[in-house]
Amino acid sequence: HYSRFSPSPLSIKQFLDFGRDNACEKTSYLFLRKELPVRLANTMREVNLLPDSLLNRPSVKLVQSWYMQSFLELLQYENKTPENPQFLDDFLGVLINIRNRHNDVVPTMAQGVIEYKEKYGFDPFVSSNIQYFQDRKST
Repeated sequence: HYSRFSPSPLSIKQFLDFGRDNACEKTSYLFLRKELPVRLANTMREVNLLPDSLLNRPSVKLVQSWYMQSFLELLQYENKTPENPQFLDDFLGVLINIRNRHNDVVPTMAQGVIEYKEKYGFDPFVSSNIQYFQDRKST
């Protein structure tokens, strides 16, 4: 469902301006509880476009599980209102956990590529798909 939506186009400047000018927890919560599941769903869809032989590598499966876990955690807040301060505190904790969980996405995907190459050797098509994904995740 969420992967049918496009993420909001935000530049780093817009993001920083929002934080500086509109740093309201409720406004941030309302935006992030909708935006982050869209972004995660789109990323999961992109990952699933990688070749099956790569998707079956243990490191890539680990990354997929991180995205799924984060997505499911965020869905718990889909219909919760920001009027309850406990929801806001809990949501912040979830965001911190998600950030920490995803810190190693790029190196873990790189490990998956190594696992792939050890098993199948070099494939230029797979390499270009992997490079595209890695570039998208590191920017």
